[in-house]
Amino acid sequence: MSDRGYINLIRHLTRASSTLPLETLQASIAHYLARPPIPIPGSPTNLTATTLNSRLFRVHTHARLSALALAFRHAVHLRVEVLKEEAEANPGGLLSRGVNVGAKLAKWSKEVREGFKGSDAVLHLACASGLLLGLEDWEAELQLKDKERRERARVEEEVVIALAEVIDEYAREGSGWEKDFKRTVGTNADEDPLPLAMLIASQCGHCIAAERLQALPLPTIIDVLMTTIDRSFYSGAFLSGASLSAKTDMDGRIVIEPASSFARTVRSVSGSAYIASMSSIARFTARAITVLVESRRAPGWEAIGRVLARLQSITSKVEQDWTKCPLARATKEDDLANGETREIATATWSILKTLLFMTLMLSQSILAAVVFVPNPHLQPVSPVSPQSIALNILHVLAQLSFVMPQFGGVASTAEGGLPELKRAFYMALDVLAASDEAAERFVAELCRGQSTDDKGKGVDVIPRSLQNARKAFVLACVEQLVAKLSEETIQMRVFPLCLPHLWDPSYRETYESAHSVMLAVFAAHAQQAGRHDEPYRARVQPTFAEKLVPMYAQCLVENASDGHLSTTQLCMAYAALVRSASAFGHDSRGNGESTPAGDAMAWLCIEVLLDAIRRTRSTETSAPPSEHLHRLHLALVATVPAVSLSLLPRLLSEVRAMITSLSPAEKTGEMRGELVQALFKVVLQDIGDAEKEFVIDWWDQNQESLISRSGSVADAEESTGSLVARL
Repeated sequence: MSDRGYINLIRHLTRASSTLPLETLQASIAHYLARPPIPIPGSPTNLTATTLNSRLFRVHTHARLSALALAFRHAVHLRVEVLKEEAEANPGGLLSRGVNVGAKLAKWSKEVREGFKGSDAVLHLACASGLLLGLEDWEAELQLKDKERRERARVEEEVVIALAEVIDEYAREGSGWEKDFKRTVGTNADEDPLPLAMLIASQCGHCIAAERLQALPLPTIIDVLMTTIDRSFYSGAFLSGASLSAKTDMDGRIVIEPASSFARTVRSVSGSAYIASMSSIARFTARAITVLVESRRAPGWEAIGRVLARLQSITSKVEQDWTKCPLARATKEDDLANGETREIATATWSILKTLLFMTLMLSQSILAAVVFVPNPHLQPVSPVSPQSIALNILHVLAQLSFVMPQFGGVASTAEGGLPELKRAFYMALDVLAASDEAAERFVAELCRGQSTDDKGKGVDVIPRSLQNARKAFVLACVEQLVAKLSEETIQMRVFPLCLPHLWDPSYRETYESAHSVMLAVFAAHAQQAGRHDEPYRARVQPTFAEKLVPMYAQCLVENASDGHLSTTQLCMAYAALVRSASAFGHDSRGNGESTPAGDAMAWLCIEVLLDAIRRTRSTETSAPPSEHLHRLHLALVATVPAVSLSLLPRLLSEVRAMITSLSPAEKTGEMRGELVQALFKVVLQDIGDAEKEFVIDWWDQNQESLISRSGSVADAEESTGSLVARL
């Protein structure tokens, strides 16, 4: 007996229009592909062919193509369920075989593919991509054999062939009569088939093997994908109408009318199917770049240049418009007047985050490609080099720096940071650092741009949040490239960039980044002074880094108060400063021995800290030390492993006097216990090999006077028994 539901479906598919909702058609197609009625004739081939030639799907819209792809994907799932039911009903035995689900599924897939012949290229692509995604969903669980995997490979080939046909039909320049004919047979409801095809292909692009992707015209596909991305973000101009659409109410809060042009633009962009699928589009673009560069290097490098030019154009327009966007000045939710304005602000930030994610995905792919695949046309002096590409990527990221604080920034060590951001950022810096000249030029450009923003008219126009985010990005770049910079650049550009932020914790990322750059300057100078191939020359005048040591030591002491550097940051920073100062003046013999110049510089830092401790102690009248004084005490303990053996006796004497001066009672006792624990930890874990023997003897002689038997300090005494063995 015939299946009336199947007959009704065929009737609807053969009509020019249908009263059935699209969801009903989708479900019916999936159902009857997986369970074709036996009498007419038991194979999915006819239904596949009827569906692809149906006039219902000749109008290419995202909704219809997505429904078609989803129908074929669901059909695979339903077919697997049918085959599993058959396998359970016929488990097999000694004289009969059970149902091989994988083999049966491969046979069914082949019958589906036979219905693809002679169909429209875009519909062919949609159905083949849905079939491929369905097979991908079940491949791991079914553990397909090699023979069955060959069917999966043929489905991949169907996707590649269909995509190539779309490119050949819509992306090539045809004659005039061809364009007129396509315009005649098309309908006003048609969406542009090329970006639709890219959207569909991107959903399954990760399922296609690289050797099959190589058969495609990848340079054209990358260009079309970048055009799709560009149009999805309105070429970066989606913020252009914000300044005209926003007003302020009586309380100075931002109001954006829901009917304004900016609100309509934001809703249009955020509601776009391309923005919703931007992750897949970016991933497919990144994979296409990788495959093209690895298979055809010259076209691959040319495609990279075009991709970066598009990204530069989009992000520069976005940054330019953001400086004039009222939302850039909103630092908290109360700055927005009503729920409609908050909704628009949330949608705007969602678009900006999507733009950043897309940029990071493409940047990582490009950087990985240029690092491992050399440019075939690279000359000794060439504008197209790995360093120039890394430079362009850093400029693109700089233009999106105002979005990065939403993820903690590039220098954040918090768990909530964005790993992809740090990976792309540091990879680009690593590539750039391979050339001292390129690194020097990049830092000079960044510092010059910041100087222009600070001194020019932009200081009154650019929102403070945008300035701070850009400075934090610049400082993070400079920190990683300090070792490549000349002393002149450090003195004339880097130090003036850091100086205003060393005492200003109001914007935390910029504040911490400025201190990190200063420590990187000292570390780089110490490393250069200790190089074996560069004799340390006698100088009448100290270097700029050496001149900065007293100033920065005092700066760290002044930043020990509440709300500035945390205790951990202060201890790490001061220990790093003393360690770098100790390395100043090392000779070229490379024996690691200290020098009078290095010891003098290191003790100068310690003396600054001791003076601050004495001054703070003299101003405090209460018995328990303040948190500020306790923080300075911990910083002094942290410097113990940073000095040479010649300074250790003197420093440990100061540390012992400081600890024993504290009473073991109550709050003071807790602080004293924490100091002893901190000292024990640095002695146990951080002391160098040359100083171990002396430190062990010193601890044995002084542990009784250091360790109080009250409260938590007793734990340190219990730990001392293992000191010698563990060291």
